[in-house]
Amino acid sequence: MKFPFKTLGLLLASATLASCGGGGGDGGAATPQSGSITLIATRTNLPLNPNNILPYPGSPFMAEVSFTFRNSSGQISALTQDATFTTSSPSTVSLSPPDDPSTTNVNELATRVVSFPATTNNGSYVFFATSYDVAGSATVTASAVDPATGLTVTKTLVFTVQGATPLPAALDIAPSPAGVYIPGSGGQTNSVISVQVRDGANQPVPDPGAVDNVSYEIVGSAGGAILQATSAGGPASGNSVTTRTVNGIAAASFQAGTVQGPIQIRATVDRSDNNVSNGIADPISATTTVVVSDGKLFSLTLTSPIINALRVNRVSDGVIPPEDVVPVGDDGIPDDPDATYSLTVSALAKDRQGNPVVPGTVIRFGVVDEPYNVASDVFSMSGVNGDAAEGGNLFTAASGLFVTGGGGAGPGDVLAVFGQDVQGNSDLESALTVAQINSQTSLTTASNFNLNNTTGVSVNYGPVLPYVVARAQHGNITATGVTNDIGRASATLNYTISTLGFLNVIWAQGESVDTVTGGAKRVTDVEIGSYPGLAPASITAAPSPIIGNTTQQVIVCLRDAMLAPLQRVRLGFAFQLGSGTGTVDGVSGTGVLGSSTGANGCAVANVVTSGLTASSGESPSGTLTFFGGGTSTSVDIIVNLAALQVSPNLVIVGIDPPATGFNIQIGAVDTFGNPIPGVAITGACTVTGSAAINPASFTGTTGGNGRTTHSGSATGFTIAGPTAVGAGSCTYSTQDGLSATVPFISSAGCGFSPCP
Repeated sequence: MKFPFKTLGLLLASATLASCGGGGGDGGAATPQSGSITLIATRTNLPLNPNNILPYPGSPFMAEVSFTFRNSSGQISALTQDATFTTSSPSTVSLSPPDDPSTTNVNELATRVVSFPATTNNGSYVFFATSYDVAGSATVTASAVDPATGLTVTKTLVFTVQGATPLPAALDIAPSPAGVYIPGSGGQTNSVISVQVRDGANQPVPDPGAVDNVSYEIVGSAGGAILQATSAGGPASGNSVTTRTVNGIAAASFQAGTVQGPIQIRATVDRSDNNVSNGIADPISATTTVVVSDGKLFSLTLTSPIINALRVNRVSDGVIPPEDVVPVGDDGIPDDPDATYSLTVSALAKDRQGNPVVPGTVIRFGVVDEPYNVASDVFSMSGVNGDAAEGGNLFTAASGLFVTGGGGAGPGDVLAVFGQDVQGNSDLESALTVAQINSQTSLTTASNFNLNNTTGVSVNYGPVLPYVVARAQHGNITATGVTNDIGRASATLNYTISTLGFLNVIWAQGESVDTVTGGAKRVTDVEIGSYPGLAPASITAAPSPIIGNTTQQVIVCLRDAMLAPLQRVRLGFAFQLGSGTGTVDGVSGTGVLGSSTGANGCAVANVVTSGLTASSGESPSGTLTFFGGGTSTSVDIIVNLAALQVSPNLVIVGIDPPATGFNIQIGAVDTFGNPIPGVAITGACTVTGSAAINPASFTGTTGGNGRTTHSGSATGFTIAGPTAVGAGSCTYSTQDGLSATVPFISSAGCGFSPCP
């Protein structure tokens, strides 16, 4: 039978059998007597295989094992059923069959199995035993059914995998969790400090028996913390404890004290004898840190997931479960959208030591979005020169416009202060309700600002704070959330698709305790964002293509996956030109449009290009790319070569003197008569009679003014009787087939003297 494995194919080279092994029977006295099995291995002592290298011909980690079945008369005899081969410890020794050459895409030798059946060849078979990454011994058993008696016959062979001396060589230490809380905070106060001890072969050290082989100690000041462990003599606690490993792993419990901050715990083993109960002669140590904190809210960070953060709401929500009404498509858009979106917004709350706050801490969320000055793309009442009264409720700003900006502010509006944007003012990050408008530049809040005393001293940096005064008109957000075990609280921002792209200010806020004064304080994170659309966005630009070397208007529109327009978005642009220049709304090269997208999601781009070379075949003269919302679109810029212009259009050759120099300018122009640089022009001149034009051929390329010049001289245009003898012309052409001809005549040939 073919071996039932699928692996990579390699050719197996047989090894010479060693004389180790033995024979075996069924071990009983059954009548009639059964046959016996012999197992002979090239070696039964194998080196440790720490990198788990797969079997291959000639592997130093592998032994070849020969199986033979003999009948009761001692003759090698064929089996009528498959033999079976099994290892007792696959992490120490695994088995593999020889490669079957008929399975060209599979190398059975390069497999590692616990047990497998195989068809023998007239009672003989060869298989392989390979060491793994665990030292120790493994018993390999071969079994077969005697065809004469029907009884099962077995034989075993013991393999030993040798590692290094089983004494400590390395240890790893890790706390779980890495941060705990002081007693009374409501959070977890203990951490399990695990230590894994390995010998020189990277194996777990043997269990030490009735002695301890790991020592734990708190390094430096314990701050009231203690360690607890089970030692050989029973439970132990204190700043240092000893314990023992089981299968190479030991554990101790760290119990937090009342002092906050990082606490170091060191674990030590004795490399000389794997015993710390009798002293430590040759120490190996590892250190870890557990952060102890109070779990009180100190900082907040707002964020929103990028993937699966936005939900398209449905008309059927709240009536019948959506999955029972209309299925949501693969694009996340249901068949019955209600023109509103919901965005997941999260805040990560930490205490002063960086640990998550105690689970269940309440976090409030809020949003404002108007009044907004669309013309200047800023909130109507905003600036960067705000001044908050530390510990008080007065806020002033020279740029305030609190009475007139966007119609003015009033009680109930929100003052958002971005204190974290200015170094030294993070404690003044705020979102406070306006109680009263005092003047154009002054207002009073309903609650006090923090003291800005994170250093222990209240600091006033003056009018340096960015701020916004606004109210909510377009969106709403879940009022509160509570933190989980990692300090995260989440809320849902809801809004209509008619306001996609509108800027907003979102905040997360919670109550805490001032570590300096012991009084109450608010912790806030305020961020400016926008109402996002559903990805992927799409952007269009028309007309496309546009004509180069002229002025054109391009309408650029940005929409989300629901084709809802994204408003108030300043789209970017970038030119890709081989020559010439381009500007959009007066900005050259790359930049942003001069105006934001309007209610229809569109903005008008005034595009001016000049100095572009003519388009060639299907290749445009350049492209203009517009981008925004994570997507982009490109518009080709076409310059069509419309005509060649020559000046002068007639060359009069003099008779006396008999030669005339000439300078003919050849110009290339587009459909609008604009000059085109970079156009290759060739010319060929022909003459009759005694006339000559030198040079008679021309090759040139139009320059920046769209022109090139053919210069030379003309001779031999003479008079014989009343008429001129000799005539000629030069014809200029482009690769696209455009041409222009300049005739040459003598001054007598025009019939007047001088010729007009």
